[in-house]
Amino acid sequence: MTVRRRTAPPRSADAGAAGSAPPRTVLAADRVWMIAETKPRWSARAARDLEAAGIAAFDPREEVVLTSHAGRSRTARIPLLHRTIFVGLRDDADLARVEDHPGIDRILFRDGRAVVVAPAVLQGFADAITGHGRDGEGGDAEAVRAVLFALGDGVRVTDGPLKALCGTVETIDPHRRRYRVALSLFGRETPVTLDEGQIERE
Repeated sequence: MTVRRRTAPPRSADAGAAGSAPPRTVLAADRVWMIAETKPRWSARAARDLEAAGIAAFDPREEVVLTSHAGRSRTARIPLLHRTIFVGLRDDADLARVEDHPGIDRILFRDGRAVVVAPAVLQGFADAITGHGRDGEGGDAEAVRAVLFALGDGVRVTDGPLKALCGTVETIDPHRRRYRVALSLFGRETPVTLDEGQIERE
């Protein structure tokens, strides 16, 4: 089976003419947005359950065309991020309800603190993947990078003396496009600062 991502913005049930962008996803700017890692195959259900409970949730997905070996095609909306949703919290009670949900594995922490995504950055990310970015082509690339590389996903070094080593992104400097990555060296994690062009997602 082959997968082909649509070059045009995905079309939702509420969209108008074919090829038009779906309605803009507007995320609450007055919430504290955190990153929640879900259990396998729970992302969509967890997001729906939390929304129903009054907790803002964003489950980013992209529309792809799946083509079987027989040549049959079908459109599917698949998670853009692996087992990851964003939750918008008002208070500690919301956080407790998220952590107690059976489909939530954990809230992502770094250095003992929850990873918080600025509402403006997350809105830029949502706009980019739904075709409402500044350049109209899934734009706001910096917002996309800022979110994708702040999730703690594994990355691989692609250039320099540390090439082929793997690690986890710990911090990001979006203006300089540099990242601090915890690499496994000599049996322990060692933080190394790398340029954007030196890493790729595993």
